[in-house]
Amino acid sequence: MPVMMVRNTLDGPLVLSSDPKGTHFVEWAGAGDELGGDVQPVPEEFTQIPAFHKQILRGILVIENPEDNPELTAIIDKQNKAWHSRQENAAAKAVESIDPEKNNDIVTLQCVGPNTRGAGQCENHVPVKDKTKHDKPPLCSIHEDLASQFVPDEKVEGQKTIKTWTRVTLGRRETQE
Repeated sequence: MPVMMVRNTLDGPLVLSSDPKGTHFVEWAGAGDELGGDVQPVPEEFTQIPAFHKQILRGILVIENPEDNPELTAIIDKQNKAWHSRQENAAAKAVESIDPEKNNDIVTLQCVGPNTRGAGQCENHVPVKDKTKHDKPPLCSIHEDLASQFVPDEKVEGQKTIKTWTRVTLGRRETQE
């Protein structure tokens, strides 16, 4: 169905519907709209609507012929740029509104400190954030002062890298004779 370009000459917006149900409608911005919203494509079926004819006869709506009005192409370009800008803004806002997946899970790790007898590992469990569990050695409140004695160690098992903490201790001093 061919369309025609129609300009609104009123200072304010104008909406025209094809029927009382509003099946098809066209909305114009006020005259001189900087984004070109005062010129809109209108389906040819609007020529059958008495209200459309009244607006044409009153001079409120003016049918634009692209051959007679070279600025019409510039107006359509403005509308396209404004539409693309709105689409980009909407996409940017949609991306902003999506929170990146936050990992605030708490996991429990066994304390890497020594047990009370000095042999073996402490049996206490330490709650830590999953995303920071490898940042420092998991030590319970009894052993937290030993943090400076632990160094990270990475082991590769299959395709997985596992980080462990090893306690560095000083051995007996050796002397040369």
